[in-house]
Amino acid sequence: MGRRRVRSAATAVMAAVILTGCAPRPRLEPIGFQQWQRQLRALKGRVVLVDVWATWCAPCVERFPHMVSLYQQYKSRGVEFVSMDVDDREDKAAVERARQFLIRQKAVFRNYLMDENIMDSFDKLGVQGIPDVMLYDRSGRMRYDLNGNDPNRQATLKDVEAGLATLVAEKTN
Repeated sequence: MGRRRVRSAATAVMAAVILTGCAPRPRLEPIGFQQWQRQLRALKGRVVLVDVWATWCAPCVERFPHMVSLYQQYKSRGVEFVSMDVDDREDKAAVERARQFLIRQKAVFRNYLMDENIMDSFDKLGVQGIPDVMLYDRSGRMRYDLNGNDPNRQATLKDVEAGLATLVAEKTN
């Protein structure tokens, strides 16, 4: 009888391991700008969408579920999705809110937290404000920087979708 209980317990543990392994959990990884540049170069050959956001940015939070939907739509088509959180790395509560937000959104793509001063992050990323979506083609060149910097021409989700569709449709050289 003791062996049966051990075998049942072992089976339950294995089932739990398998089940948790099947559902990737979103992670928020700190990354410095130089490390990010290396990561971006390593993605050459794929279309890359980078969504720069923060939990204190209401339009970013509102739009994020759409980014997750786009990921589901494009993940098998050679597109790499990256979320770049620019919350204050020193504000532990903000970082935890960002982690929890990513978990609730089921954002299982790459999620980075800029591990630099927020103003330096904006400067180095070339971002004036957020939300900001950057689209890179397969050669690694930024082709679209979709943001709200121009008050007369605010980037929309349709702009993101159109840019993504254009880059995915392009033939590789």
